[in-house]
Amino acid sequence: MSKENTLNRFDELDAGRILGDLTSNETSEWQLLARDNENSNYIDLELLATELELQFTQPCDLSSSLSNKLADTIPAFSNKNKQKSATQIISILPWLGWATAACLLVLFNIPESSIPSAVPELTYAQKLDSLTKEAPETQRLAFSPASDPYNNISGEVIWNDERQEGYMSLVNLPVNDPTQSQYQLWIVDPERDELPVDGGVFDISSGGETAVIPIRNALKVFKPVAFVITLEQPGGVVKSKQEIVVALAKS
Repeated sequence: MSKENTLNRFDELDAGRILGDLTSNETSEWQLLARDNENSNYIDLELLATELELQFTQPCDLSSSLSNKLADTIPAFSNKNKQKSATQIISILPWLGWATAACLLVLFNIPESSIPSAVPELTYAQKLDSLTKEAPETQRLAFSPASDPYNNISGEVIWNDERQEGYMSLVNLPVNDPTQSQYQLWIVDPERDELPVDGGVFDISSGGETAVIPIRNALKVFKPVAFVITLEQPGGVVKSKQEIVVALAKS
């Protein structure tokens, strides 16, 4: 193969290498030709591709990790005191990979600062506050103790029919052991059913603090007239015998 044909073949393979579509045999051929043509300017195509990309894109900030990586590798790459060899030609490929990554960041214009951060989940207390502010038709009923062991409890239930959303704000409700018993809420809605609707089971893990508990009604309720808290077996019950009634809130 003449020198001109050899150079043409090298340019053809080099273009394929930049595009990433060389076979393993073609990669081996490129390595041999790169060693035989070590005086060729083998990064002309990379520079041309980079220049074209930069002409038609807008600059953006690089991430700190990528900037540090480029800063660490550029001095070694630009050292002109080292002799060129085939192994040196291969050794610049990792640097070119990072350079390509930098160009892609510029090409797609996606600076790290533009990636949306996760919005923190609102606490139940914040959701309760939001419900009372955004929904004026929200119902608020005060809880009263229903038996002697719970004489010190207080609080209220907040419920909105349209949203089917509500919360209980409870103070001084005794801590329970979930392996032994759990609290369960019942919603009394005569327009729906003669039986109260399960409002969900819940636990109190620390005493003396205000506990905000979400209402998890199993069925829709339309005109609740009372909310009852009972103490039941772990996991709750389908129908309460109301052996231990803790608190009651009614209109």
